[in-house]
Amino acid sequence: MTKVLFLLSAVVMVVAGFFSYQNRDTFVKARQERQAADASTKSEMVKLKNEAGIVVGLQGDVDKVTGEITNETERLNQAKIKLRNVQAEADRSQDQLKVAQEKINAYKQELTNIPPGFSVETINEDINKLKQSIADGEAQVAKIQEQVTAKDGELKKVQDTVNDIKERIEARKKSFDRNSLVSTIIAVNNDWGFVVVDGGTDKGITPETSLLVTRGTQTIGKLKIVSIAGSKTVANIDQKSLRSGLSVAPGDRVILETLYR
Repeated sequence: MTKVLFLLSAVVMVVAGFFSYQNRDTFVKARQERQAADASTKSEMVKLKNEAGIVVGLQGDVDKVTGEITNETERLNQAKIKLRNVQAEADRSQDQLKVAQEKINAYKQELTNIPPGFSVETINEDINKLKQSIADGEAQVAKIQEQVTAKDGELKKVQDTVNDIKERIEARKKSFDRNSLVSTIIAVNNDWGFVVVDGGTDKGITPETSLLVTRGTQTIGKLKIVSIAGSKTVANIDQKSLRSGLSVAPGDRVILETLYR
């Protein structure tokens, strides 16, 4: 019995050894295939990680580019707004330029009526010279008229007028005793609005002097000096200062405004 059991055991061991030897190659081959699969899997995982990193980087680049596109779009919109504003301003400037050009053309048309010898640059000086020339002419006319009057037998009337003026001057000396200047208007040009006074530097008149025109005890108005000679002054009439209903006339007296005050 013992021998039978021993033999059975030996047979089992032999059979087991045979199957074990037979399956060893299969086991080794399976293990090698698993190791190769694991290595391939690890390699693929590494590739996936690398590709994932690249994707993350690309996503960051996409976000950055998207932000830049948004910023550039906003800048473009702002630029369009500025362009519209500039265009509107340009249109307004063009309208203003058109209006200014029309005014310039109107002024040029008016300037065609300027007398020969006048220019825009010296028009004020030319007008003053013309006033001076007119004043000289009218002063000469006044003198000639006086001569004609004397020749026509009007000397007595003139003398009476002079005497009357002297009497009035004497009567007003008390109220104007502080006034060192007493002159007379010898000519008036109402068209140009100026007068000729029979006093100049010889009576202390300067360009800064302020003059008043008086008649009797009334103040008629004020004068603005244009030019001064030795014994003659040309002055514009200050129209705003004229007393209502009155106008400056030859024979009116001229005094210093500062001394009168």
